[in-house]
Amino acid sequence: MFDENGKMSLSRYMHYHYYETADVGGTFRLKRDIILSIFIILTLPPLLYFLIFFKRQAPMVFDRNRQIVYHWYKGNVRAQHFKDLRIHEDSQMMRIQTRSLGKRGDMRWANFMVQPRHNPYYNGKDAYEPVLAFICQFMEYGREHVMPQCEQWQSNDKPFALFDDEKPKDFEQQLNAVLTHLSENDTDIPLDKDNLPLSTGMDMSMSMRLRRAQSRESNKDVDKNG
Repeated sequence: MFDENGKMSLSRYMHYHYYETADVGGTFRLKRDIILSIFIILTLPPLLYFLIFFKRQAPMVFDRNRQIVYHWYKGNVRAQHFKDLRIHEDSQMMRIQTRSLGKRGDMRWANFMVQPRHNPYYNGKDAYEPVLAFICQFMEYGREHVMPQCEQWQSNDKPFALFDDEKPKDFEQQLNAVLTHLSENDTDIPLDKDNLPLSTGMDMSMSMRLRRAQSRESNKDVDKNG
């Protein structure tokens, strides 16, 4: 099968690999390689497109002067007042609930997803509690209370992405529109007799989180001094 130089052409190898060895599995290899080639051709372009154009999540900003929190996603600004900020926890992630305006001008819920363990399959409440306590104390007391030694509060450890989700050019207009809608309309979810959300799957408000965190800290101090 080799020529005088000890080499074999690709066409000769393919013919031998699939056809001359048909009785010992060559036909099976041919069908398997055809199916694998079709799978790669169909899946590789979407994966490459996603990898190239996937954008890094924009940060969530806590503005203590205006008592609001906001972020944006693909040109859509999302915001909420501190007093109405809510979260939802499950085993995969913590979703900080904000509001945004839809294309028809209706108010919608939007999520800012947090995974403290960087694990898409499991993030337990023991991982959420320190994050929530940090956020609540910052909202109440400011950066100097939770990070007194830091002049800049932004991590350089960013998830991989070729592009950032850029801030919309009409950011201020969108933000003002969302805040105006929140102020003029009762868009918050209804609460039951225990001051918990009614049948929405959402967890307690951040203000309630703060009270719980403060209570837990007080209990720790009592235990230490007692």
